Amino acid sequence: MSYSVLVVEDDRVNADVLKRFLSARGFSVTAAESAEDALQLLTAHRFDAILLDNVLPGMTGLQALGEIVARSGAPVLVMTGHADEELKKDALLLGARSFLYKPFDFDLLARTVEETVSGQGPK
Repeated sequence: MSYSVLVVEDDRVNADVLKRFLSARGFSVTAAESAEDALQLLTAHRFDAILLDNVLPGMTGLQALGEIVARSGAPVLVMTGHADEELKKDALLLGARSFLYKPFDFDLLARTVEETVSGQGPK
């Protein structure tokens, strides 16, 4: 089964790397460059998981997280390059399923996404 993943990442290089990596693992990947773009996509598409960067133009990932969770029902994995335990705690309280630090360990990223979409990941 092919799972659909929305990658919300404003850095085009990072978005492209994530898209190619996840596509090679069998995921169908759609990219959005902002939280606002992601919210728009959620009105027309269903995703099995969402990778959400925190630092985005306009709304931050954390600011949009509650609305994204409410609209999609899909597990959200928040990504950030800032090691901030308060941010992690806030994201998890707002409904994030998992929290990933950049730069990624790609094996860990793949395992986390695969376990999350299959229902075996953190709840």
